[in-house]
Amino acid sequence: MKNFTSAFCLCILLGLSHIASPQVGINTIDPKSSLDITASDPTNPTNLDGILVPRLDAFPTADPGTDQNGMLVFLTQDITGYFKGFHYWDEPLKDWIPFATEEWKNGVNASGDDLIFAGQARTAGTDVVITDDGRIGFGTEDPIERFEFRGPGDNDFQITSANPNPPNLILYNTGGTLDAPAAFANANQEIGSLIVKTHDGTGIQEVGSFRYFVEGMITPGSVPTRFVIGTTPVGAIRDVQRIIVRSTGNVGLTEQNPTATLHIRPGTARAASAPLKFSTGVNLTTPEVGAMEYDGTRLYFTPSTQRQIVMTGYTNTATLDFPSITANNSSDLTVTVTGAALGDVCNCSPSGAVEVGLSWNCFVSGANVVTIRVANVRNSAIDPASRSWKVNVIK
Repeated sequence: MKNFTSAFCLCILLGLSHIASPQVGINTIDPKSSLDITASDPTNPTNLDGILVPRLDAFPTADPGTDQNGMLVFLTQDITGYFKGFHYWDEPLKDWIPFATEEWKNGVNASGDDLIFAGQARTAGTDVVITDDGRIGFGTEDPIERFEFRGPGDNDFQITSANPNPPNLILYNTGGTLDAPAAFANANQEIGSLIVKTHDGTGIQEVGSFRYFVEGMITPGSVPTRFVIGTTPVGAIRDVQRIIVRSTGNVGLTEQNPTATLHIRPGTARAASAPLKFSTGVNLTTPEVGAMEYDGTRLYFTPSTQRQIVMTGYTNTATLDFPSITANNSSDLTVTVTGAALGDVCNCSPSGAVEVGLSWNCFVSGANVVTIRVANVRNSAIDPASRSWKVNVIK
């Protein structure tokens, strides 16, 4: 009995010695850290060699506190906002932070697509994912296009270069395959485009575009192209072609097939649809050859070195039936020409031949009124036939 008592006391003393030690060892009597767990056989471990931390199907409804800062758990399944795996409690962030040896982790998005996601980015509140079918999302776990940037605020895309070779955005489209490219087999094939979309309250609509097309067919050494800018008119949800630049260099303004260097759409009776309109400006100090200018009163053109006024005025056509004119006498009739004013220059002309012995002239006789005077220079009376007269008034 005495020997048993001595042995029992020795075991208690040894146990107290381990408890008092700042290092704790499991499966080792020589711990090398605060907690040192040694496998049963490092070269041939069993399926029980390891550590089990608390396993949770969901995070607790009440958040941990300051004393639990750094507490480690294992989430056994995906839940809203979190994926299966190790997490620790970050008290300053008031959140469970995913913990793993790799930044990229496996996951599944809301559409059921398998993907990998960046853990640190998700922790910071921004999804960065690559789906198994090759779609890349920044700010979304479910990208619609091959590349998608999505966010509530600033989503600018910047390409920066620091050498003489400027940054380029290149859209490359080709026939054949990626490994064996070839010329397009179809005429007028679209090569590449920048599309602008927005939401009209019922769905996403394409409302603007910058598009490049092949113009005609591609042949070795010849790749003619056409550039088109589109905008959407009122009452529509899809863009229409507005500016067209042909392979010839001809530019059409809402003119699909420009046949001149600048080809402008025709005007209509609708307001704000004139083909060309000048705003009031200040004339050049020194006239420039080929320049057109408008100062709010007159339109000018400079054909050489001198600026010249482009003649402007008013016109009207009226049917006049002059009475019989006696020999060496004259007769006056008037034509309304809106805009005519005293001092304006005018000319007039009858439609077709007139009776021999008649001569005529015209003058502005009042506001909006032009008088046509027909004279009989013969020695007998002449009765002019009723005919159409055209009057031009030059300001």
